[in-house]
Amino acid sequence: MNRRSPIAAAAAPLLLIAIAAGSWAQGRQPAGAPVVVEPADLARRPDLVGREVIVDDRVAYYVSRGGSDDELQLKRTPITFRVPRRLRPAAGPRIAAAVVRGVLEREGNRLVCLVNGLEVKSADAERLRAAVAQLGPRDYSMRRAWARWAERRAVEFKDNALMRQARALDAESLRLEGDARRIEVNAPQEWMAMAREARRRKVPEPEPSALAHRALHARLAGAADPGALRALARDVAEFFPEAERDQAAARTKLGHWEREYLDAPAEGYRDAPAPIRKALDRRLWAEVQSRLMDAQSIPDLPTAVEQSAKAAKLLPERPELPGRLLEKGVGAVRRDLAGLRRDEVKALADVYRTRLHREDEARAVLHDWLEARKTRLSRTDAEGRVALAGLYEDLLQDRVTAIDLLRKAWEIDPTSRETAEAFRIRNFRRSKDQWVDDNPQGGGSAPADLPAPAQRVAASSPSLIGLTSEELREKLITKPDSKNYIATRGQLIEQRIYLDTDSVRYVNLLRTPGEPRFRVIADYTLPRRGRKGGPPVR
Repeated sequence: MNRRSPIAAAAAPLLLIAIAAGSWAQGRQPAGAPVVVEPADLARRPDLVGREVIVDDRVAYYVSRGGSDDELQLKRTPITFRVPRRLRPAAGPRIAAAVVRGVLEREGNRLVCLVNGLEVKSADAERLRAAVAQLGPRDYSMRRAWARWAERRAVEFKDNALMRQARALDAESLRLEGDARRIEVNAPQEWMAMAREARRRKVPEPEPSALAHRALHARLAGAADPGALRALARDVAEFFPEAERDQAAARTKLGHWEREYLDAPAEGYRDAPAPIRKALDRRLWAEVQSRLMDAQSIPDLPTAVEQSAKAAKLLPERPELPGRLLEKGVGAVRRDLAGLRRDEVKALADVYRTRLHREDEARAVLHDWLEARKTRLSRTDAEGRVALAGLYEDLLQDRVTAIDLLRKAWEIDPTSRETAEAFRIRNFRRSKDQWVDDNPQGGGSAPADLPAPAQRVAASSPSLIGLTSEELREKLITKPDSKNYIATRGQLIEQRIYLDTDSVRYVNLLRTPGEPRFRVIADYTLPRRGRKGGPPVR
């Protein structure tokens, strides 16, 4: 008998189309056509009785009868198939699989199928290889249909080897379809949808990830605004959930693979070894995150500091990013420097000093801010100059400018108690209508006109400028013998006086609005008044 009858030859394509369309179990075939049926459904669906059906299954056994129809039993159905002798396979009774066509009939209380078409098939693995060999080199749709057919058989028969074949063929069809969709308008979206479906179906790597890289890399090239980058970041994190935490992959050297990947993301990824592929996952995630951080607005300094710290933590492989975000933030804040509060300008200077390591810019910020405040002082504002003097000492340790402001304040109002006390607490004494500095060199250095013992005491004093009151207490240990205070425009200066046998040490601390702590702005030591070599008692 013919091994491949015209009826049976037509059955395989029909069967495969039904599988590919997902209509195998539902029986959605054109009217009048044979119904493509799962073997197990023959006994479960009464509507099939009297209809012509097509069944594809592995064979349990085939029995040749001398005076009647042969009997065929398939593995996944209890229905007996009666095969006319004219359709008896020429290969003999031992056959691996078959596509059977026939009419389902009821005989008494049992069902039988009267066969009118039979095509003997080789074992599933060989059948799959032969079918794929006949396909065109770019026919991804039929490759996918055959992969679905093989996957279903592998599940039903617990055939691991066939499952591996099915998934390898699925991966090949995915690659071919991805290449075929290059010219489509929405190719990246199509690629991503295909990659997700492949991942869901457990198509072996690297094909699903390679296609995802092709899609995501193409989207990254056109993403500029924060909204598009945020959506892209979500998709990358969803498809490659390990990339964010895999900082070891961030340290992997890509070598020539980086150029191959950039030239052709899918091909470069597919050809790379597994450790490089993990590094490429991380690289893609890091590139999207970096661009997203760069694209987001930074309205104030706290946001800049927060974003910079986040970048340093999440993206150690991008060491330039935290500084770039800080520069962006401080640049925006500095454009409105004159409008900043004292605590804000101190924070800005601190960012320049401690995070960007630019001490010159830190001092420039403080200087420019103080100069802006100076230009806004009216000609008759004595108290404003006293307050600004304290800020010059606090922020820049600029005693010269501070004293100049106090002298101008005294010229404006020579009766001001606040100005007079500000001079006294800085160890000035009044001589006629002028204020004379008893410590002309300032700070902690010894005045040149002091006697030698006093110079030695002053020179041995440790540097205290900038310390808080708590740090000062730890530094000096001893308690002050007395304290003086002066307050003006919200600023408070505290002078601590430490008596020794032959000398007096003066430490001035300043607290300004918005600053919770006192800080040392001056430290000097003088001989005790009335002692030999010391200044006279006033």
